[in-house]
Amino acid sequence: MKKQLKAISACLLSALLATTAFPFSKVEAKSKWVEINGVNYEINRMTGECEASLNVTQGKSEVTIPNKVSYQGDTYKVTFFSWDDWEQDWKEETSRTYKPAAGSYQAVLEKITIAKGVRVSEPACHYQKLKTIIFEDPAGVSGTEFYDCPQLQSLYIPKKVKYWPTVRKCPKVKITASSANPYLKVINNDIYSKNGKVLYSVASTKTKYKVKKSVKEIEDGAFYKNDSIKSIYLPDSIKEIGEEAFGDMENLQSIRFSRSISELDYAMFNKCKKLKTVKLPKRIQTIRGNFGGKKNCYLKKIYINAVNLKKSNLKSLPKKCKVYVKSKNVKNQVKKAGFKGKVIIR
Repeated sequence: MKKQLKAISACLLSALLATTAFPFSKVEAKSKWVEINGVNYEINRMTGECEASLNVTQGKSEVTIPNKVSYQGDTYKVTFFSWDDWEQDWKEETSRTYKPAAGSYQAVLEKITIAKGVRVSEPACHYQKLKTIIFEDPAGVSGTEFYDCPQLQSLYIPKKVKYWPTVRKCPKVKITASSANPYLKVINNDIYSKNGKVLYSVASTKTKYKVKKSVKEIEDGAFYKNDSIKSIYLPDSIKEIGEEAFGDMENLQSIRFSRSISELDYAMFNKCKKLKTVKLPKRIQTIRGNFGGKKNCYLKKIYINAVNLKKSNLKSLPKKCKVYVKSKNVKNQVKKAGFKGKVIIR
């Protein structure tokens, strides 16, 4: 009886493996990369869809990303378009030392048209000659990202777009928004909420940047990787600052904080190599963390003017940094927060 059960179990297991293995091999066989008119497409014969990218060696000065392509007698719906490699993210793509290969799309592309229905993913980085982007569906600009496209001329945010584009190192671009857009507005290339209370993204090329008094909140990454700005002035109207709001700003040297700020979020000054000193206002009670961590925080002095810290995490603050406080109570709180360096009462 036991031998029979073992035999039956073995047969069932073999059948299960056979039935599960077949669909996977079939899926793999149905997915294929092909190049059509200078654009790469990953076609899927099972779904009848494909995704497009410009990750090819020899580029063209002008290209169109259609919403349908034909291959070997079949037609496929183009659902996504990526400027480069889907596996890379914004921080990897935006390397300051990257140089496009001669003849690549990043080196030669001047104009691109993206058909209606095609969603754009991944950032457009280092397109040195790109001047014109035509979204056949104007809403296609939603959430797009552009970095180091020095010839890019314009970006338009239409009425229905809720998610703003992010633009850095594109000194010639003119960003505008429809006056009928109920979510966003643009002032001098910087993107705000319609009521002007939230600053979403700063494309400004000014060296000294003063945030408007109407602003009450700075969004996550609002200044991220803006290399033009050297100093930032935050008016007392600002009550909230998002994560990495000032992250990876290569030339940021100073920041004047709002006196209304009571909390600091994560990785606030991540990778800001030239920012050496920060003075925090009296209302600061919560410091959530690390300013960028030991490897990515370059602060040498922090002045904490608070009379009490309710919650802090300073474990990743570099030991060489000196922390200046107003009382023994705050000194003890800084130590309890995990800081291993020198705390000075002044």
